[in-house]
Amino acid sequence: LLLGRRPNPAAASQSWGTHSFIKERFFQPDLPPEEAVARIKQTAEGLHDMRHMLDTMSWRYVLFYIRLKSAYLSDDLKSAFTTMPEGRRREYVAVANELMDNMTELDRFVRTPKVYESYLYYEKTLKSIDDLVAMLA
Repeated sequence: LLLGRRPNPAAASQSWGTHSFIKERFFQPDLPPEEAVARIKQTAEGLHDMRHMLDTMSWRYVLFYIRLKSAYLSDDLKSAFTTMPEGRRREYVAVANELMDNMTELDRFVRTPKVYESYLYYEKTLKSIDDLVAMLA
C-alpha cells in the first residue's frame, strides 16, 4: 500500500545493498587528482585531531579510524601522484611509502595495545603525512 505515493523507478531498479553503496560511494571511486589531494589534506587534519583518542586510550576508536583512513588513502596517493612534476615523483613515492608503512605499524601497535610504540608511530605518521601535504601544496 503506497498511500498515493508512486515508487521511485530509479531507486526501485537498484538491486544492491547498503554495504556496497557505502563501499562504492566512499572507497572505490576514482577521484580526480585535485579531490584526492583535498582528501589527503583532510586525512592529515583528522590524524592531528586523533591525539585526544590516544590520550584517553580509546584503542578501539583509534584502530577503526586508522583502518578507515588507510582503506582509501592508498588510492588517493596514486591519484595525487599524477599532479607531481616528473622530477619530484621519486621523492613523492618514498614519502608515500613511508606514510603507509608508518600507518601499518601504528595499526599493529594500537592493536596490541602498546602505549609507547603507539605514540611513537603516531608521531612518525604525523610527520610523514605533513611532509606529503607539504609536497602537494
